[in-house]
Amino acid sequence: MIHMAQIYRIKWMHEREGLSQRQIVQQLGLSRNTVAKYLAMDEIPAPLTRKKSYGHRRYGDEIMRVLPILEQWFQDDESAWKKQHHTATRMYERLVKEYDFKGSASNVRRVVARCKQTLKEVFIPLEFQLGHQFQVDWGKADVLFQGKLTRVHLFCVELAAS
Repeated sequence: MIHMAQIYRIKWMHEREGLSQRQIVQQLGLSRNTVAKYLAMDEIPAPLTRKKSYGHRRYGDEIMRVLPILEQWFQDDESAWKKQHHTATRMYERLVKEYDFKGSASNVRRVVARCKQTLKEVFIPLEFQLGHQFQVDWGKADVLFQGKLTRVHLFCVELAAS
């Protein structure tokens, strides 16, 4: 397939400049069959364009079969520590081993990446004069208390530059 500009040039050289097919072939370095084909066309063909897809890709049957399992694992990971979250590789390995998954690892990584698209926590370093301010933070931690795993609430106070 040649470029649209070359098609217009072939038509121009033949109709406006009055050159023969053989002269056009010699000047443009194209095949005689190509020049004849485009000169025989009444209308110049519209350029072929691909419709852009913007992430509306449908998953295959195999990944759709295990999608609820992946979503459940993500929900389970929300209550676990970050270090205990599933990686895409680990999810793929578990799917193959436990659910006889036949799909590819790249498809699992793609699904995991889409599910993990959340806003990242912003960190801004703070600088204060010594003793002028303190920072307060609170959170939760899982603690083994009297032989039982218990979630406790933490409250931390830190004096600036301490």
